[in-house]
Amino acid sequence: MSTEATSTSLPPAVIPLSDRAAEQRAADRELFERLQADRFEGPNFEMFRDRIWLYGWNVLRSWMRDGTIIEKCREKRIYFKAPYTEVEEMMRSYDVRQDIAIDCLGRAIPFFLSDCLHKWNPDGGRNLNSFFLHMALHFFRDAYHRWAGGHRQRMREILGLDAIPVHDAGSDPFEPILVVPGPEEQTVLRETLGIILAKASMEERAVCEAMLTTGATQEEIAQRLGTTRKSVERRLSRVRRRARNLAAAGEIVVPSVSSAVTL
Repeated sequence: MSTEATSTSLPPAVIPLSDRAAEQRAADRELFERLQADRFEGPNFEMFRDRIWLYGWNVLRSWMRDGTIIEKCREKRIYFKAPYTEVEEMMRSYDVRQDIAIDCLGRAIPFFLSDCLHKWNPDGGRNLNSFFLHMALHFFRDAYHRWAGGHRQRMREILGLDAIPVHDAGSDPFEPILVVPGPEEQTVLRETLGIILAKASMEERAVCEAMLTTGATQEEIAQRLGTTRKSVERRLSRVRRRARNLAAAGEIVVPSVSSAVTL
């Protein structure tokens, strides 16, 4: 009787997260010492600048795409007004995410390199990437405000001067107004509304925007648009019809939350 030789090859070692984090901090300590020795200039400094730009570019756009960036800001106690419809637009639009990320990083990176990098503590709990990103979220808040100001202005042109508030940078930017629901509670609604409004006209989106952000009645929206309540109702009817067709086709699950778009 012949016997088959069996090999007992072991799977590749899995490095625990804690060990990887320690290795990253050790590598960052070595890099930081080189940067200090070079007086934060030269080839190593330029390579580090490119590294944090790429890191910030990928992480910020990813968090904007899935909507978690608002929650990340809250975790760092960075509060700002972010109506759900604006967050949905940011999640939906590639161009919006690109514009906000470019604006944010274009201001955050020069400030970080000149005013913050030399303050990093190698014995602290954060690596250089995390140290940068924590600071960059403050610049994201400001970049979001600049984008939202233009977005709200465009909506104001449709709905009337008093319909959509425009961010005032002079007001308290740290006012802890938590407008956007948590991601777990809003996942279904966010995806559903995104599908429903993907092909909506600007007028249809404007009506829905007003209902979501101001709670205005159809009559009030009609007055701001300079039209009739019947015209507003027809626009909503088109949105409802599109939602019913999508639901019948099994492409969406009609959300139980009806305060945004009554189906």
